[in-house]
Amino acid sequence: MKQKIKEFPPGPDKSQKRKYISPKPLSVSKSLAKTSKELGTFKHFSFLKKEGYCIIENVFDDDFVAKIREKILSLARNSQGDFKNLSAAMLLGRDPIFEDVVTNLKLLSIVEFAVGKGALLSQLLGGIRPQGGGNFEIHIDSAWTPSPLPEYPLMITACMPCEDFTLEAGPTKVIPRSHLHRRQPYPDEIRKEDGAIPILCKKGSLVFWLGSTWHGNYPRVSQGKRVVLHISFSRLMMRPIENYDYLDEEWLKDKPKSMRSMLGREDFLGTSTEYSGGTDRSKTIKTFNQSLS
Repeated sequence: MKQKIKEFPPGPDKSQKRKYISPKPLSVSKSLAKTSKELGTFKHFSFLKKEGYCIIENVFDDDFVAKIREKILSLARNSQGDFKNLSAAMLLGRDPIFEDVVTNLKLLSIVEFAVGKGALLSQLLGGIRPQGGGNFEIHIDSAWTPSPLPEYPLMITACMPCEDFTLEAGPTKVIPRSHLHRRQPYPDEIRKEDGAIPILCKKGSLVFWLGSTWHGNYPRVSQGKRVVLHISFSRLMMRPIENYDYLDEEWLKDKPKSMRSMLGREDFLGTSTEYSGGTDRSKTIKTFNQSLS
């Protein structure tokens, strides 16, 4: 006797278009479209999506930029070790002027477009490069994400130059459309830098690049110091479900290193404090090349 095979319920009708439940990557909500058009940032969305970077000129005036520059230089004098006079980290809360940067509406408009509502401030760092400061090799900021990277950006970085970005000043370099590779550059691609272009703009502008965009910077040959402010944001999904900030150092003092790591108090890059100037730069560069051991 032939066994009767149980039929499963039929699947969805393929002739009907299935509705996309989640917003498509780098899409624009109605509310964002309205506010961005009022701010004049809407026109930058399509360029950022296509090229992986964009520039908004003259966001901050010269007086404001001069104050930011002096504050970064002043705080960097208190940084320790290799970061002394070269970097000032964890700037939010160290001077009210930095609050005006991270709450700037044009900045937040681009951030929302790239990484969605409720984006998390990941880093607020002042970087200093003296004359003769070398070339910073091509890398991506989403360096710890396995390839292939998601279709949607996990993070975005904004850079505010405190002087005009000229080729002699050691400007940021980007490789347009490199974010479409959705991976880190290979060693030979880092050496060749094929397609890299300098970002040339006025001080007080905001330069944005996606976390998957290949970028670096050119060496500084002009006199004086190149001072920039970097502001990075990540998606809300990167936030822990539970907030353990109430667990203080007294509670942690006798706990294993793994406990500090899982709570985000310390990791292989080193604990970043306002005086450390940032994480261990040598290890950071190694992760860019996927060669951390």
